[in-house]
Amino acid sequence: MVCNRKTVCSTGLSLIFLFTFTGVNAQSAAEEPVTLEIRESSVNEQIVSHILKITNRSEQPFNGTVLLDALPEIRPLSQAEREVSVAPGDSSFIAYKMVMGRDIAAGRKTVRYCVYDEKKEKVLCRETYIDIEKREHIYLLADYAPVMVFNPEDSVRIQVTVNNSGNTREEVTVVFNVPDLRGAPPFTELKETVAPREQKRFTYSFIPSGNLLSSGQFSVRVTAMKGKEKMIFGNKTVTVQNVSANRSYVDINRVRNLFPGQGSADNSLTLSYRQYNSSSNMLQLQGGGYLNLPAGYLHLKGNIYKYNSQRTPMVTNTSLTYKLYENEFTVGNVSEQTELPLYGRGMKAIFSDEKKSKTLTIGAVDQNFNLLSSEPWFANYYSFYAQGALGVNNMDRGVKATYIYQKNPYEKATYNVAGLQWRTLLGKNWNIQLEAHGSMSSYENVAGNKFSGAAEFKYNGNLSSGLNLDGSGYYSDAYFPGSRKGTVSLTQGISRKLLNDLYISGSIGYNRTAPKSYAYDYTYRSENSYGNVTLSLPKWRRISSSLYYRHQGESSPSYASYLDAEAVSGNVRMTSHRMGWQWRWQSPDVRHSLFGTLEGGFFADPLESGRSGQAKTSLNYSWQWLMIEASYQKGAYYLYEYMMAKQRNKEFTRFTSSASVNSNISKKVSLNANINFTRDVYQGNVPSANLTANYTPKDDLAFFMNAYWYRYQFINTSNVFNVQVGVTWNFSKAQPLSGKKSNLIAQMYYDYNANNRYDNGDEPARDYLLNLDNKAFISDEDGKVRYSLVPYGDYTLKPMQAGQWSFDQKKITVSSSKTKIEVPLKQSGTLRGSIRYEVGENSIEIVQRNEGFRFTISGNEGQFQQTVITDAYGRFITFLPVGEYTITLDLKTLPEHTECKEPVRNFRVKAGELNQLDPFVIEVKSRQVNVRKFFQNN
Repeated sequence: MVCNRKTVCSTGLSLIFLFTFTGVNAQSAAEEPVTLEIRESSVNEQIVSHILKITNRSEQPFNGTVLLDALPEIRPLSQAEREVSVAPGDSSFIAYKMVMGRDIAAGRKTVRYCVYDEKKEKVLCRETYIDIEKREHIYLLADYAPVMVFNPEDSVRIQVTVNNSGNTREEVTVVFNVPDLRGAPPFTELKETVAPREQKRFTYSFIPSGNLLSSGQFSVRVTAMKGKEKMIFGNKTVTVQNVSANRSYVDINRVRNLFPGQGSADNSLTLSYRQYNSSSNMLQLQGGGYLNLPAGYLHLKGNIYKYNSQRTPMVTNTSLTYKLYENEFTVGNVSEQTELPLYGRGMKAIFSDEKKSKTLTIGAVDQNFNLLSSEPWFANYYSFYAQGALGVNNMDRGVKATYIYQKNPYEKATYNVAGLQWRTLLGKNWNIQLEAHGSMSSYENVAGNKFSGAAEFKYNGNLSSGLNLDGSGYYSDAYFPGSRKGTVSLTQGISRKLLNDLYISGSIGYNRTAPKSYAYDYTYRSENSYGNVTLSLPKWRRISSSLYYRHQGESSPSYASYLDAEAVSGNVRMTSHRMGWQWRWQSPDVRHSLFGTLEGGFFADPLESGRSGQAKTSLNYSWQWLMIEASYQKGAYYLYEYMMAKQRNKEFTRFTSSASVNSNISKKVSLNANINFTRDVYQGNVPSANLTANYTPKDDLAFFMNAYWYRYQFINTSNVFNVQVGVTWNFSKAQPLSGKKSNLIAQMYYDYNANNRYDNGDEPARDYLLNLDNKAFISDEDGKVRYSLVPYGDYTLKPMQAGQWSFDQKKITVSSSKTKIEVPLKQSGTLRGSIRYEVGENSIEIVQRNEGFRFTISGNEGQFQQTVITDAYGRFITFLPVGEYTITLDLKTLPEHTECKEPVRNFRVKAGELNQLDPFVIEVKSRQVNVRKFFQNN
């Protein structure tokens, strides 16, 4: 093999240089007189042990020192500088034990050992590392005592504390949420950096809005999060109570949705003015309100309007209702959902049991909807009815019976109609409802009584195979006096899940209507049928879609007048079949969405032979406050569209488009605007626009404006414009109560002679805080608090906070229209206590914390309970009524590595005396110390 000479020479010189350098290093290491080796390192909780081996390689004895150089958070248990003496060729071992401070931060920490000779000259240094694991222990603290609001014009301050007991710095975000706060953002964020072993207080101040001040109390929700990811580590709810000497009962625990609250039509008043073009205008007043009574409540609602062309105002949907427990009595406009239409002036009463499972309704209606009509009540057209029901709140089983007597002048008849409804549950999966009605009628121009009837059947359920079924059927005689006379109706639905994301559903229906009358010749007849099948497809990326088939049938003789009699005779029938696809797309941030449809099919021409096509497509786009929509249809879908296009000898087409804006400009201003355009063969071009604006300057006041304009062509081009402006006053959303109520008066007084009677020598206790029914009260100048419209029942009265005068918790029974009680205040005793740490020689090093130790004081056979917390000096003080008590230290509030062997104590409080408890001893646990001995083998 032949090698390049230059390469061989270069390689040889490199090897010679490498071996020479290595030999010099080895010689230098060998010539070091002393070497230092950290032979062993062990970790035991907070104790770190290092064992040093010092070897003397010289021929002379070595005398010097070893110095530990570590961070301030790492404290040696012995001296940091230690003397060392090593004979020639011998080794010596030195053990160091160090305590890791509780406030040491996470991460790698450097520990350096340096060896010095007798002249204090550095011989060598060696380093080792201690890895401190990351320890996260952060929590949120809040005072359990409610925040008091004495002056409604003052701001409310909510304070919480974040305690970081870990060893890392934390970026903390605290979110304060005040639900229903008006005039300010409901969410407020405060951000701080909390160092290890640090406590930081977060304070949030706000002015409560009127709707919050009107309630007895409200809540502020506090959520604490850490890091950039905002991981939640704590939740607290702080209660804010409005303090008052006189307030009415407000049930804060009832479901709000069951009551039409502030802003609803039944609990507000709206005055508006409308202008129709330039020729007509209308003034309208509508709304309602509640009035709590000592027994039950009244509810008045109404709608009054008057056009400029009318002399008499129209009063509709107006009634006065009195409710007592579950019973209701109404006079005014009355309506009832029955087989015969019942609405108009009248009265009704509803009797019900406590659970509303059994009801009886009786009423009388004169079928005239205007309360101010000049026609006498119950003169020509009127009805009397009664209805009883069992199992009203039971959706599975129940029965209802109805009887109606009606005099109808338009049909020149008198009706007696009875009905029975029965529903039950078969097995676990099938609900069935049967309903039957019978009528006996007498007519002025027909001899004898006429009988007719109607029946209805409904069901729904599912099979074990996962097939869901639902259907209904209805039949009524052509002369039956109900609102669905002469009707045959059948429906059937089915659905099933095929795969995880694949569903199929379908339905069919048939309806035929051919009413008859003994008083008039009815020619109206109609027949309709439909059927559809929908297949929901699996989602693909961000798109959801489905395929469907639809059948539609329509038949009626009513369209014969649209064309010449020679062109149309008898029934006109139209049957169509269509296939379609609909889809929806949403952006990942759910801010943008698209929805579209595409379908096509055909129908048999009602007047000519052959088939005609049908097609329709639509697209809808929405983004936050903007929505745009467009659609195009070719071919008639309904008989009406077909006949209107046939009049003009054209094929039916329709194009529609619209754009709308819905924006909350601010918390007080909102705006909604729409622009629409439609063009088809019989209406031509029809543009329209509408605008709605709302301004809410206060909680109980709102202004609004509605404007609408459209233009259409019939004989001439017509423009229709109307505008409405108005104002709404919202009443209090305090929930009315239907039961009996009482006015409760509590007299607070200083019982100087301790005889439990308000007599000579006693004084009224003014400005005394107390808790009644979990609401904050403060006594007035006469020492009285007043709680009105309080439902019958039991209530708790207790002191709000500890003081020099107190009383035992009381249970008050309210069972009459007026309730008066006297509350004697007795002089309290003072309790003082503290904590004290006990640390031994081998105790684990901790950071002693004095504040935050929680104690629970209980007495009076468990009826009295109070919590106290130590301050920054480890002390607490409180006032307690005379009696025997037990105080218990909450062991969860102890610092880590501590214990208390006597957490429970008993004591007695005497009036006007100070009771000083011995300190609670907090013992610091001892650390485990391992002793090892080392020997040098000669």
